[in-house]
Amino acid sequence: MAAFLKVGMPLYEQCTLLDFAGATQIFAFGPGWQVDWLAPTLAPITTTEKVQVCPKVTFEKAGDYDILFVPGGGPAVAQVMQDPVYVDFVRRVGSRADWAGSVCTGAFLLAAAGLFDGHPATTYWSQLSNLKLFPRIEVPDGYPRWVISDKGPRNRRFSGGGVSSSIDLALELVKRIAGPTVCQSTQLANQYAPHPPYNSGIPLTAPPEITASVLKGQESGFIEPIREATCKVIGGC
Repeated sequence: MAAFLKVGMPLYEQCTLLDFAGATQIFAFGPGWQVDWLAPTLAPITTTEKVQVCPKVTFEKAGDYDILFVPGGGPAVAQVMQDPVYVDFVRRVGSRADWAGSVCTGAFLLAAAGLFDGHPATTYWSQLSNLKLFPRIEVPDGYPRWVISDKGPRNRRFSGGGVSSSIDLALELVKRIAGPTVCQSTQLANQYAPHPPYNSGIPLTAPPEITASVLKGQESGFIEPIREATCKVIGGC
């Protein structure tokens, strides 16, 4: 059983609340695990849900972490993945962490930092084509809730699908690090037994007209900005 692990979560303006709050909820039940919300300053950060949260530790004072967990966000990811303050921090801390990864569009920060090079990774369903633009990342088919790539200490990577995938991803990490008993106890303690009213969480099961409508609404304000930023990061598309 792994105890007393430190989990660092870099937050930024317009990151998505459940991406980091869901995983924090799970990690909080780890055996002595400590979760720090990180940012360049301790100023409140406004999420995509217009909820303000307060970071605990600045980038300057952050030390090493066993797990670096990067949340996703909305179109602001296009700016953050080109921001050297964030990208350099993710690269520096993630390269020293035993596990480094992301959920949702946080994958683009890991990709920009080069930490997903040579690893499989996934992201939010409508951003998969953009993630595939990174030439050294293998993007699996389908819409996995989580993807794990374990190449040994300090070269372990993880990624999750969109938003609510943070819970499943965090549980998988708890299972691999602390064992099945801790994972199952954590799941029970959180009464995590999802049974949504509709099976429409991915394009494979959502009605085609619903998928088309959501894609249309996301194209100009969400998908295209991250595609443009990705092309800049990789030097052209």
